[in-house]
Amino acid sequence: MFKRIGIIAKAKVKNMDKVLKPLIEYLSAIGMEVVLGCEAASALSTKECIKREKLTMYVDLILVLGGDGTFIAATRSINKSKRDIPVIGINLGNMGFLTEVPLSNMYNILDNVLVKKEYVVEERMMIDVKVIKNNKIIHTETVFNDAVINKGALARIISIKTVAKTKDREYLVAIYHADGLIIATPSGSTAYNMAAGGPIVYPTLDSFICTPICPHTLSNRPLVVPDNIELELTLVGESEDVMLTLDGQMGYSIDENCRVNISKSKRRIKLLTSKGKNYFDVLRSKLGWEERKIRNIKC
Repeated sequence: MFKRIGIIAKAKVKNMDKVLKPLIEYLSAIGMEVVLGCEAASALSTKECIKREKLTMYVDLILVLGGDGTFIAATRSINKSKRDIPVIGINLGNMGFLTEVPLSNMYNILDNVLVKKEYVVEERMMIDVKVIKNNKIIHTETVFNDAVINKGALARIISIKTVAKTKDREYLVAIYHADGLIIATPSGSTAYNMAAGGPIVYPTLDSFICTPICPHTLSNRPLVVPDNIELELTLVGESEDVMLTLDGQMGYSIDENCRVNISKSKRRIKLLTSKGKNYFDVLRSKLGWEERKIRNIKC
């Protein structure tokens, strides 16, 4: 049962106060205690707030007001708190596959979830990413959307050896000669992966999507692999100015002496939505797959 609601908002959004004030009044009226993240508090010109990194320690449910970037940052805070706090994403941006609830429908969704108790919990996969150099782990992160290896400013193709490992064996998947390689979760399949020509994967499935970016060999197509393997990525040959980017928000410089290991995380993110809502509704709305009336034209 939800009693204490945390609000995480995108920073410096015009007229955010006009969204927050009636929302807080509504939540208070139905008996909810509201805890503001500092970005939300700033929009209301109040100093009573808790930093996003600590907010998840004190609440039962998170409301994210913003776009997918704000949502991903919130998932990182939830993961670090080691708590299974569900999230509702309210879209204030343009696309918003993760913040799938439009602002115009916010109160209907909140009524269903908080008052009528009619909601569905979707559990989404996360991935653990480790950067290993000289047999020492130098970076480790748990990410929600994707891990991307790509070149920097210089227009050079890089070569990425990709190996799939199980408990008993390891398999060479490919050596990708490309501008880079995306390893996405199903939730992240509608982000950079989709823009690079990768497949849209139903978000509650557990799998990895390997999508090369502008591959030199046209037969290097996107590949979906099961979640019970570990992927190991290494650069082949000397490579300068190559970056590993995680969820589009964290970046690390890597070279041919680094190994990037990617595996399914034990942590999962819980998304709340009202009953009757489904992912195909989201796809049709966000990607313009709605039915269009065909006019009968007389010749």
